Amino acid sequence: MEGKQFHRRTLVVAGLLALLLLVFAGALYQLQIVKGDEYRAASIVKIANVETVEAARGEIVDRYGRDMVGNRATYEITLNTSIMGAEDQRNAILLELIAICRDNGLSWTDTLPISADAPFTFTSDSPLVYTDSEGELHFNYLGALLDALPLGTKILPDRWRQEDLNAASSAADLGSGLTAGEIIDGLRQYFLIDESLSDADARALIGVLYEVNLRSKNIRQTEYIFAQDVTIDAITAIKERSLTGVTVRSTTVRQYNTTSAAHLLGRVSAIQAANWDQYKDKGYGMNDKVGIGGVEGAFEDYLRGESGTLVQELSTSGKVVSEYWKTDAQTGETLEPKPGDNVMLTLDLRLQEKVEEVLANTIETIDSADTQGGAVVVQSVNDGGILAMASYPTFDLATVYSSTELYQQVADNPLKPFNNRATNGTYPPGSTFKPLVAIAALEEGVVTPTEKIRDTGYFQLPEEDHYPYGDWHPQCWYYRQYRRTHGLENLADALRDSCNIYFFTIGHRLGIDRVVEYAEAFGLGQTTGLELGEEKGWVAGPETSEALGMEWYGGNLLNAVIGQDNNMVTPIQLTNYIATLVNGGNHYATHLLKTVKSSDYSSTVYEYEPRLLGTLDLDPDNVEAVKKGMWEVANDPESSSSVYFKDLPVEVGAKTGSAQVASNVEANALFVCFAPYDDPQIVISMVVERGASGSKLAQATAEIVDYYFSAENTMESVGTENTLLR
Repeated sequence: MEGKQFHRRTLVVAGLLALLLLVFAGALYQLQIVKGDEYRAASIVKIANVETVEAARGEIVDRYGRDMVGNRATYEITLNTSIMGAEDQRNAILLELIAICRDNGLSWTDTLPISADAPFTFTSDSPLVYTDSEGELHFNYLGALLDALPLGTKILPDRWRQEDLNAASSAADLGSGLTAGEIIDGLRQYFLIDESLSDADARALIGVLYEVNLRSKNIRQTEYIFAQDVTIDAITAIKERSLTGVTVRSTTVRQYNTTSAAHLLGRVSAIQAANWDQYKDKGYGMNDKVGIGGVEGAFEDYLRGESGTLVQELSTSGKVVSEYWKTDAQTGETLEPKPGDNVMLTLDLRLQEKVEEVLANTIETIDSADTQGGAVVVQSVNDGGILAMASYPTFDLATVYSSTELYQQVADNPLKPFNNRATNGTYPPGSTFKPLVAIAALEEGVVTPTEKIRDTGYFQLPEEDHYPYGDWHPQCWYYRQYRRTHGLENLADALRDSCNIYFFTIGHRLGIDRVVEYAEAFGLGQTTGLELGEEKGWVAGPETSEALGMEWYGGNLLNAVIGQDNNMVTPIQLTNYIATLVNGGNHYATHLLKTVKSSDYSSTVYEYEPRLLGTLDLDPDNVEAVKKGMWEVANDPESSSSVYFKDLPVEVGAKTGSAQVASNVEANALFVCFAPYDDPQIVISMVVERGASGSKLAQATAEIVDYYFSAENTMESVGTENTLLR
């Protein structure tokens, strides 16, 4: 009996053991076979990395859809030193990466202001501190990092504590005794760099670690992009070596498809620290890139798109095991990047190229050693759209920001190529101001188109009139140059001959208050409404003189009405004022934005509507009288400019100008014109600094008019306006 019970117990125990073995085998099968790959991947994932992926920016195109600025696919290298291991492992990985870059001719980001080779020297004038506009001393990036790192008193003396910074008497006091070589030695020790490493290799490694530590110490708030525009050969070499913490990722960079319009397009760069608060409030990330200046900055809200959020799971070696787009917890929407909208400008790219060519040729061939630069603006008469805008000298937007050296060359040029003279250059308008005085006099009834005023060489009033200008009787330019007079002149003849005596007379009748009133109504001395930044300039008068700390005398009126005294206008103000005149008094805001298209060009996001800044109720007969005088400038055989306009496909009206800036240099040359005469569509203004007579610009302006109205250069031959050329 006992034997049988023992046997049964043995069988039960054996059965239980067999069952346990089966369960255990099943669990192993589930772990190893069914979900082996999943658990294997999960077992090596150590880090969840969340990245903000910037959306591709929208394109910038001209009014006919020609590409001006787009995007180019490329690759960049980023670093994650936190997973590279101890210092010796980290340094070895970075040195191998540097060697790959050298072998493939690839440059990397290194802003350490110390020379690349021994003997080490500083590469900037203030390597450690700088003085702000209020005279306070501050650490620059290098100084701030040295202050943040515990290098010890051997390299960083006690006086280099942040709390003692403002107590220092000068930057020299702070920097005394601390050489570039000492800084390299100190950083070499701090970063535990192998003593056997050459000076050049050690300096290269320090440069990379300098960039990494600027970010880790919150000194520089942007992501560290180790290298951009990485070649396929370099990518292959990096992949073959499986460098921990080194990531190659695809991205896009701005592609400039034209060398024209450099002053207008702007650029894309990292958010500047001074502007971070305004971008933060708009939802930008600290590492986002933004448009700076020009069209890129003005239309940032359209161009930027919406960034996406990518989640990456990394292995201990830094390899990406898996990645997916994050999902919005509230909406369930996948947070993929959404490309920006495309901005269509009012510019005509082919016209822009022609205008820049004509301006450069004109300035380079003017026989004047004083000539410094100039500008041209071509504007639509009936809506304020800018068709072309050129400033000389110019620069290559695609390359100038690619290196500090190239940028500095342009920045140090005494002719100031970065200055957009079309919007920021202010000049006395000279005789181009006279059509404004003429229309004001006609509107106020102080002169008629047919009244003739005698030019006697000197300004004087009839004996019965009181002469309020003392013994000053300014001359007409014609008498001063040729010792001859214009004789009796009506309004049209006076505009053709630019007779100063005529305009002294009607200006005297008007008085300065009415001259200022009309000048301001036509938009002089104020911004034109352009989306880019622009100077306001001045309209001469008592208030302007007071604002400038100068005395206003009655005789200043005579200089003011011929475009001198304190009159200062921009070329874009000139085109806008002439456009307002010839269209009958509609003062439109100038603008560069025409249309905003969706990212795939399938729909219109925004369409610009012309914006009236004001309306002058001008008598059409008076407008025609002034236009007739401007017609004579361009067409009357007695005008020196007529030879250039006689064979054009359309008739034009024009006005020359010259304005003295100093007694020992040539005057500024100015020229304005509109076309066609009977139905004005465009206005052109041209300024050449110290270019002598405005008549010298007539040939250049005629060339632009001819180009614009010649059939082979118009878009009608290939399609209608707003038809994208794609």
